[in-house]
Amino acid sequence: MRTLIYTLCFLVLPFTIFSQEDTSVTEENAPEIYFMKGDGGHHYINNEIFYTMKFPGEDVQYMDNGAFKTNDYIINIINAPYDTDAYHNGKSIEEEKAVLTTFKASEVNNMREALQMEIPSSEEFFTNEEGKLFYLFNYGIPESKVNLEEDYLSKIYILCFIVNDTMATISFPLFSSENEEDKLAYIKTVSETVDIFPATISMNFLRQRIMHTSEDPISINYEGANFKFIVPDYLNVIDSQSETQWYASFPDVNNVKNAVVINITNKSNYKSFKAFNDEVMPRGKIGESDGNYTLLLKEELSNIGAFNGESYRMQYMLKSMQMYHSKKVSFQTKNYYGIILFNATTETYAKNIDRFDAFLEGFEIIE
Repeated sequence: MRTLIYTLCFLVLPFTIFSQEDTSVTEENAPEIYFMKGDGGHHYINNEIFYTMKFPGEDVQYMDNGAFKTNDYIINIINAPYDTDAYHNGKSIEEEKAVLTTFKASEVNNMREALQMEIPSSEEFFTNEEGKLFYLFNYGIPESKVNLEEDYLSKIYILCFIVNDTMATISFPLFSSENEEDKLAYIKTVSETVDIFPATISMNFLRQRIMHTSEDPISINYEGANFKFIVPDYLNVIDSQSETQWYASFPDVNNVKNAVVINITNKSNYKSFKAFNDEVMPRGKIGESDGNYTLLLKEELSNIGAFNGESYRMQYMLKSMQMYHSKKVSFQTKNYYGIILFNATTETYAKNIDRFDAFLEGFEIIE
């Protein structure tokens, strides 16, 4: 009866304004879940399970039960674990769908028991532009259970999707005064803004991105290491907690997140650039194993853009029999050696390799 209880609370509890206007949030002082106002809406940021999404609307009003109202819509978010034995990102989309539909069956059954009658329901699966799978279902509230002379609750829409080892569920009650097509369009708009991170979100960068109003892309300048690079909108930046490492991930595809890693080290740690490359770039033969993985492919590539080191594409098999694809490039600046690494599964490599190469094009060594 979770959804029913929350929906009844929507109708009777007062609103209080949530203090999301503070944009001084940093890595050090950020709460794990909160809103941040940006251009055209409010960004929900969850650094417990690592995802964000944007709700269009001018203001956020918070209810005492944890729900909120924006764009004149009442919304509630519940994040709950699911059975990861039944589904994880090594399993099929059909198994993912089964986990999501199990949640709907439970919710609708609870409502039937609460009302002691059959209730209508419908469902759909859809993907956003990045290919992320969403499950949207609804069930109706029988007219015999509402006051038809007032603005009554007619349906509840619930949007479900997988976030790492958690299922996010977002409920959107539909009232008789609201336009159903507008409500559905709003839900689909929110789904396009969902970004899922594999680890702790970099709050410093996310705040910069939300506050960024220029048409020019955001650049990160490692002045002390003499390089800079453009961060495309599709990359989700992770808190590396290191001055010599930078992490980001590509959009979630089948709950797999391809990684981009930049690692730098002071030149004083190596005798030469060749010595650095000999350690960090692939030197093994095809078929050789280091105990953790077996190298299946090693292809030397031409450098892209400003890169002045080596570039390789690799394919390898882990002991778990999982196959991965990788591209690695090396570079040197005045005082540092570095590598940029891209890792992907067989299914996601083709989707993201062009994006990774575009990221490399935006890299610049500062003389």
